[in-house]
Amino acid sequence: MEDPSAAERSSDATDHVVAHGLVERSGRYLLLRRREGRYLGGQWDVPGGTVEPGESPAAAAVRECWEEAGLRVRAGSEVSHHRNRDTEGRDLVFHTLTYALEETGPPVEVRLSAREHDAHRWATPQEAGSLPLVWHVALTLAALSAAPEA
Repeated sequence: MEDPSAAERSSDATDHVVAHGLVERSGRYLLLRRREGRYLGGQWDVPGGTVEPGESPAAAAVRECWEEAGLRVRAGSEVSHHRNRDTEGRDLVFHTLTYALEETGPPVEVRLSAREHDAHRWATPQEAGSLPLVWHVALTLAALSAAPEA
């Protein structure tokens, strides 16, 4: 991944916003394993995807959680914002925003989008550290682990 500061300096690149969500249950976060053969296949991610035209990033995180995990949630605060240049060489700068997501009803079983993911698990940030995490998830969970408790 390119140095984020270099991505921020590019004035010719097109910005592309993706939104993700951290769903927490009893100190554990929902992780989804990306299906082999897809971008970042085999790595553990959190629900998320492209922000659609006219959609806020927070609303996109909520929608993606429903589509990918079958969970009804509401968005809370933004917990991270990472910038990087496109890994495939296109003239894009990705803005990856992650929000805290809160389930809106009693906990239900995760229902995966089989097209995108092949497994899920609930893990503490420390447990997740032993998994092959998508880069932005690793950075976000590390920051959460390092943050002092309020």
